[in-house]
Amino acid sequence: MERLPDSPRGPGLIRHQGATSYFLVGLAGSLAGMLLMWTLWKDGPESGDKTPGPGGISAFTVATSQGSDALQREPTNNKIAQSRRTAIVAAVERVSPAVVSIVATQLVQQSGYTTFFDDPFFGGLAIPRSFLREMPSTGSGVVVSADGHIVTNAHVVENARRIRAVLTDGRTEECRLVGIDPLADLAVLRIERSGFTYAPLGRSSEAMVGEWVIAIGNPLGLAIEDARPAVTVGVVSATGRNFSREESDSPAIYRDMIQTDASINPGNSGGPLINALGEVIGINTFILSESGGSDGIGFAIPIDRVKRITDDLITHGKPRRGWTGLEVMDITAFVAEEFGIEDDQGVLVSRVVKDSPAARAGIRIMDIIREIDGNTIADSNDAQEALFGRLVGDRVSLGIERNGRRMSLTLQIAER
Repeated sequence: MERLPDSPRGPGLIRHQGATSYFLVGLAGSLAGMLLMWTLWKDGPESGDKTPGPGGISAFTVATSQGSDALQREPTNNKIAQSRRTAIVAAVERVSPAVVSIVATQLVQQSGYTTFFDDPFFGGLAIPRSFLREMPSTGSGVVVSADGHIVTNAHVVENARRIRAVLTDGRTEECRLVGIDPLADLAVLRIERSGFTYAPLGRSSEAMVGEWVIAIGNPLGLAIEDARPAVTVGVVSATGRNFSREESDSPAIYRDMIQTDASINPGNSGGPLINALGEVIGINTFILSESGGSDGIGFAIPIDRVKRITDDLITHGKPRRGWTGLEVMDITAFVAEEFGIEDDQGVLVSRVVKDSPAARAGIRIMDIIREIDGNTIADSNDAQEALFGRLVGDRVSLGIERNGRRMSLTLQIAER
């Protein structure tokens, strides 16, 4: 067969027809794809973003999945939020608005020098002198009544010329000293207006060793311009702790103290120790520490005792000291030999006033007091320490020896 000669238009015509065919096929495929997508969109959900996402998963599906995760997380977050709002948080919210910072200004005597002659060549003549300077100190306090009564420690405000209370909202109020009892280390102040938020008082007699307690106060003092109190948490480590003046290195006598490991630092003195119910069970007072900071051994005056003393201070302006009508003497070697006493530990009753609390308790001359409230008495100093600072109405248990026979008597302190 003879091959026909190529036409000058043949090859070009053939190439043009092939391209047209490819274009038509692609257009048909695109239309089919668009039709399929429109069908899927039409039959899909009626709302949401239907734009195809990566991997062929629609954004609607992703959004739905995210919404489902959020719904699943919401109950978890609610449980966490509920677990954060503990009884401690509620107790702090209840009491902290009644906690104040106390600023007491005292006159302090200081030593210095007065320069009468000062010459760059011959030097100066300096004469020593003493002068008085106002020195502010800080502590904490707690409002205990709507009419502005504040309880704090006596050592916070003793000998102060001016006393101010800084409230949690930053306001500063002048305070009047209502009464002070250095022996009990308590004082009552008053802001001369009413309408204050005050803290509820609990019962320290119901405090349980091991229960949660919160110490609230202002340990930073004047270091920062923020009147809001700080909070530390611990437990009741012990109750009924007693300290003599020598042990506490203080003129005060501390009885039935509440021990806690909640941090109590300088500036916390006078602030409240509260339980998980938001009730004040003690007034934070001092710590035992070798470092000067909190070592987890702090002590608070029990609120039952605080209430009795502050009631006296508010009503009478001073504490009512108790009276026993009892006089004692040490059992010296001479006394022991003279009266045939074998054990010289204790004190010998030398006088009982007629119709006194001691007489009504049945105490007689020549009785030997061996114990007071379960504490062994060695001499008259121990006896005085055990009875000193007792309040009117206090009941004291005495372990005595009479004619070689041990017995227990109860002495009720009375007002003279």
